[in-house]
Amino acid sequence: MGSGANMARSLLVVLALVAGLIALVPRVDSVRQPAVDAASVVSYAVKDSGTPFSFPAGLPSGWTATSARFATSTDSRPTWQAGWTTPAGQFVGLRQTVDATPAWVTTGITGGKVTGSAEVAGRTWEIRTDERNQLYAVSVSADKLTTVVSATGGMDDIRYFIERLEPAKAAS
Repeated sequence: MGSGANMARSLLVVLALVAGLIALVPRVDSVRQPAVDAASVVSYAVKDSGTPFSFPAGLPSGWTATSARFATSTDSRPTWQAGWTTPAGQFVGLRQTVDATPAWVTTGITGGKVTGSAEVAGRTWEIRTDERNQLYAVSVSADKLTTVVSATGGMDDIRYFIERLEPAKAAS
C-alpha cells in the first residue's frame, strides 16, 4: 500500500495537470449574438399583411439588430417585432400591430405602469415603467397602428429610436 507522502505527491501531479488544462482551454468572456436582417423581415411583413409597419432608418454603426420576427401574437394580432443593441450595450425593442387589444399592449409591456407622456416625432407617446425600470413608449397612429418601443437605456434611447422610424417598404 502507498504511503501518505506518495498520495500527496500524486495529488499534486494531478492538480498540476488540471491547472495546465484550465490554462490551455480558451474561455469566452462575452457572447455576441450575430446581427439579424431585420429589414428583410419587416419587408416581408409589410408585403404579407399589407400593414404599414415602421422601421428605423439611418441608425448609425453600433446599433445592431439582434432579433426580428413577424408572427401572430396575443389575441391573434399579426405582430412585427424586433430588437436592437445600442453602441452602449443597451436594448431597444419595437413591437407593432394594427387594432391592438388591451391584452396585446399589456403583453408587450410586462406589467408596466403609466408614468407620464412625451411628445416625440409629432406624436404623443404614453410612457410606462415596469418593476425593472425598463421604459416603454406606447402610441397609436391615425391608421390604428399601435407601436410599443422599449428600452433599457432610458428615454434618450427611446427618443432617438422613435425619431428614426419610417414606413417600411414591402418586399418586391
